[in-house]
Formats: sequence, C-alpha cells, structure tokens
Amino acid sequence: MKTRIISFLSAAALLAGCYEDAGELGVDTATRIALSPAEIGFTADGTTVDGKVAYVGVVQVMPFEKGRYTWRAEGDVAWATVGETVVDESFADTWTGAVTTTRMRAVEIMATPNTEYRRSGVLTVTAEDGTVETFPITQAGLKADAEIVCELAETGIEYASAGGETTIDYTTNMGDVYDYSVTYGEPDAGEWLTWSDEGAGRVVLRAAEWTSKSDNRTAVFTIHVGTADTSEASAEIAVVQLRVDDYYYLYGASVPRYEAIDAALQMTKQEEGVYTAETYFAADGTNPVRINKDSRTASYPCYVLAAGGTVAEIASAEAPLPAGPEIDADGLRTLTVDFNRMTWQWERITTPNCMPDDELLNYKTKEFVARDGSMKTWMVEFVRWDGGDIYPKLGSLMVPSATGSGTAGSGGYAAGSFPTSWNDPNMNPNYETTEVGGNLAGTSEHGRIYHFNEVVTGNPRFGIGYERYEVLPDGWMEGKTIVDAIGRSFTVEHIVHTAAGTFTGDNAADEKAHPMLTMQVQGICPYGWHVANASDWLDLAYAASQTSAGHTFPVNESRVTYKQFTTVSGSTPQVDEPNSPRGIGNFAPWLRNSGWGSNAYVSDGADEFGFNYYPIGFRYMTQGFQCAGTRCQTFVPLCYNNTKYPGTAIFRINVIINNKVTSAEMTNLDNGQAIFPFRCVKNYDVE
Repeated sequence: MKTRIISFLSAAALLAGCYEDAGELGVDTATRIALSPAEIGFTADGTTVDGKVAYVGVVQVMPFEKGRYTWRAEGDVAWATVGETVVDESFADTWTGAVTTTRMRAVEIMATPNTEYRRSGVLTVTAEDGTVETFPITQAGLKADAEIVCELAETGIEYASAGGETTIDYTTNMGDVYDYSVTYGEPDAGEWLTWSDEGAGRVVLRAAEWTSKSDNRTAVFTIHVGTADTSEASAEIAVVQLRVDDYYYLYGASVPRYEAIDAALQMTKQEEGVYTAETYFAADGTNPVRINKDSRTASYPCYVLAAGGTVAEIASAEAPLPAGPEIDADGLRTLTVDFNRMTWQWERITTPNCMPDDELLNYKTKEFVARDGSMKTWMVEFVRWDGGDIYPKLGSLMVPSATGSGTAGSGGYAAGSFPTSWNDPNMNPNYETTEVGGNLAGTSEHGRIYHFNEVVTGNPRFGIGYERYEVLPDGWMEGKTIVDAIGRSFTVEHIVHTAAGTFTGDNAADEKAHPMLTMQVQGICPYGWHVANASDWLDLAYAASQTSAGHTFPVNESRVTYKQFTTVSGSTPQVDEPNSPRGIGNFAPWLRNSGWGSNAYVSDGADEFGFNYYPIGFRYMTQGFQCAGTRCQTFVPLCYNNTKYPGTAIFRINVIINNKVTSAEMTNLDNGQAIFPFRCVKNYDVE
C-alpha cells in the first residue's frame, strides 16, 4: 500500500447532501460514500486531466461514526487499473501552529493510452454494510468525438395535414454507425411518422395524413451516430403536422427572405379566406409575388398578386403571369389577401412621423462602393426633417453662432437641472432656440440635431434630453428583440468595450459576433431607408480607401476594420497618418469638403468624393449648443454597456474632433444629454 500526500475537500463538503434517513434528532444516519476529487478524467495519453500519472481520490464513508467501515473499490473497464492507497493530510493549528497529520484511505486509478474514440467506465465503491456508490470514469481519445451536422435540426420540418415526405441530409464522422428514433409529443396520436434509410447521410421521413381540425401534432425525429464504445452524438429535428385547414405560403423574387418555394412564408389566417403576412418586399424582384396553397412545393393551381389589387389564379406552369404589384420602395409591409374576393392590399410598416417620400426628393444622394463590391446609397446631407405638421417638432434647430464649448449665448444646464419636458416652464430662454420660445437664433440649413430616442422611435421632443443619463427606449434594452427595416430579427446587445478592444480586426467575424453592427433601423428616415449603421460607416471608409490613391490623405485599406475604428485611447491622433494609432487614419479629410477652409485638412479628392460632412456642431445639455463650423458627431444605432448607468449609452462617430485631426473614431456616448445630426442610407438586401 502506497502513501501519498494530497489536498482534498473538507469534511463539511464531503458531508453535503440530502438527509433522507433522519434519526431521532433529525440527523441523517443513512450511509453515504463520497469521493474527492469527484471527477475521474484522463487524457488520451493516459495521464489525468490535471497532468498526473494516476488519479488518487479520498474515499469517505459517512456519517463519521461509520468511518470505521471498510470498503472496496472495483472498476469495470479493461483499460484502467483500480487499486488502493493512503494519503496524508496535514492540518496546522491556528493558535499554536502545531501540525497534525491525518492518514486517509484512497483509491488509485491508472489508465492506458487511448488511440481510439472517447471511452468511459464506472468505479464502484462498496461499503461494509453493502451500500454502493458509482462514479463515472472518462478518457478522451486520439480520434475526434462523434459529430453530426444537419440543417433541419435548426429549422425543423412542417407537414400539411395531408402528410408528405422530406429528405433529410446530414454529415457525420461516424461512417455507417447510425440509427433513427422518434418521440411523439402526443402519445395518443399514434405512430404517424415512418422513415426509409437511404444509407449513411440520408433518410426519407414520411408523415401520414392528419384529420384533426382543432390541433396540430408534434414529434421529434432523432438521428443517432456512433455507439457508447466509440462516442455518440445526435441531431434532434422538431416535426409539426398542421391541423386540417387551408394554408397559404408566400414566396417569390420580390420577397427576398422567402424567394425559394421550399422556404416560403406561411401566412397567418385572420378569418375564413383572409390571410396576412408581414415581410420585406423588394422592387428588385422580377417575378410577381406568388402564393401556394397547402404546400411549400411547386403545384398548380397557384396564385399571384396582380397589379391593381387583384389576385390571379395560375392554372399551370405554362400559363402567362400577369404584371405584379408595383413596389415603389423596398421595405417591410403587412400584406392582406382575401381569397373570398380574390383581392389584396398592403400597408407599410414604418416609424411614426418619419420623413415622407416627397420630402426625400429634396435631398442629394450618392452611391459609394462597399466592401463586398455592392453600392450603397447615402444621403449626402444631414437630415433636417422636423416631422411636418406636428408639435412638438422632431429635433432642434442648430445655433450657428455657438462656436465653442459653453460659449456665451449658447449656455448649458447644470447636471441636476435639466428641463423635464420640451415645454417645461423652468426652461431657460437663454439656452433655447426661438422654435421653443427661447432667445437663440437657430437654423436647419445644414440639418437638424436630434435626441437618439427621437431618431429611432419618431417620438418628437424638440431634441430635448430630459436626464443626464437617460435610458434608451424600452425596445432597445438588452435582450429585447428588434426587427429591422428589411425584416431581420436582432437581440439587443449592449457591447462591453474593453481596454484591449471588443473587436478582433476580422470584420466578418466581428459582424457575426455582434450582429447589431449591420442592423438597418428605419427610425425617422424615409421608408426604404435606415439610420446609417456601423457597417455602413466602415463601408464608407472602404470607399474612401479605394478612391484615395494618388490624392492627398490616402486611406490605408488594411486599417478599415471595426477594431481600428474603435481604437480611441492610449495614443494621440496624428495628422496625415494613414496608420494612425487611433481611429481610421485620414478618413476625416475625405468626409469634409473644401468649404471647411484652407486649414481644415481636406483631401484634394474630397469634393469629388462628395460626402459633404458639414461641421454642423451639436448640443450637450450640460454645455449647450457648440462647435458649429469646427466639429461634427453623429449617432450610430449600436448600444454600449454603461456599467454605472445601465441602458443609457450608445455609439457615435467622432468623424470630426477638430479641424486638424485626420482620423475618424467610433466611441461610446451617454445617451441622455447628446443631441446630434445624422445621415440615412438606402436599404439593401443582406443574404
């Protein structure tokens, strides 16, 4: 018998458990067996997970009066040997410093190297009174654990009431070691799924007819690969079969989210013969919007939305198709189809008080090349829409005389004395524009300035931020779901921007990890447009890098990353430096134009580039209107994790810090007091 010195869990930890066999005093007297460490794991080379030659674990029989029990340990696997040993645990007395050594019986397990798959076994410990406890033993192998990939495990399968069949393709590293099973959600519905094995990687699943008019029925079809000896994996596919009814499925090139018939959108029944769908419709579609009845497979007759609000029935694949509906602007719509009258209508899903179509005609726009080679259309003016015939107005006029922070005539409220609303009688007229009854002469010639909540909700407030740390709109709190202007769903993330940087420098990976970088939020932009997002700004920097060769202030394409864009601390921005340690170097000179003046560091190609980022200035409630003619900042619909004041911070583009800095940065900003201008970008489809 060997003696080892190791550390192990305290007696209190070993005794933790349920008291199922209590004596007269309520003390649990049932025999229990504990093992410490509790996890018995080995690597492929035979060492333990913590790098030791053998696993040694202390066995404790409890309660303590039963500690005199003898016990025996056995393993049920040929690749591991189980023996007994003793360990010494030393305890130092807190007061005297005297050291006491206690000898404890332990089990020792050694594993042989494993050149195959992961394997497992069981250690059995039996106490003198016959009480048995088992502990799992696992060992990794040189061969990869079992894997299976099946797309339908993500999407599930849906059958019409008439039944049907689906071919399920999957890939696995287990070769031809596989099996199938089904679990029914409603046991009394009978065994209504059958399947035929097409060989490793393919199975055909069939659903029988379902005659219920009241309920759907469900099941889970499971693909098993591998065995207990070789490691196992499975893919579970949710299956639903619809009750007896009429079902209609929407698809077509004008519905890019559901262009393919097998991915058609199931419409929602409102009443007998009347169905609705909410989705993104795009003018790029070359086919009429189609509707199939009862299946997502090609069948006739089918229906199409025809011009003029009528529904046409198409008898066969050879039948001519009528002209489809005119889609004047790409965007989300609610479609209602009445199959009783064979008519349809739709309405836009849009932000209240957003800019109307005719107002859009007053704005200059321009296309810029994006990183993927597509073209993005930008407004090359700041939004100046005030909501039209509403009161209060959206946003605020800007005060052109406010040239510096806290200058006379612009003013700012003390941190604890903000107005509680746009018509607060305590508002100081010396800090406000004439538009709200103040004394400052403002203008919207180069755009208005807005509170972020106004921009994304359309709720007008004359650009007033009510609190120093004002929370974001409820729909923008972390974990909420936002559906963007092209119909994609996003879970709101409040990004934690660490000193080392949140982003990796791999733009594709960063966009996958932080989807809100690409979210197209309409806000008060016109229908079919959205508030320029972080991806749009990065694409604009890319466009500048492609144009800048041969001009002053060239932009280094390799620096066009989210990581570089958000690198804003630790170094001083450098003039005319494409590899600026902060932000995207030389980006700002391409956004300005010659109207900024001779000392503003404007590229000789900026006027032709034509972005016209005018130095409109902005307002902070604590500092007042400021920086007209010298600076400009703008909102980005991307949330920041403000740990001190949760739910109050967003990102901004510091394109212009002053008229000498040539880099551009994206940083976080307190939402409550900032009133900025912003730009809109035309919606684009994202696959």
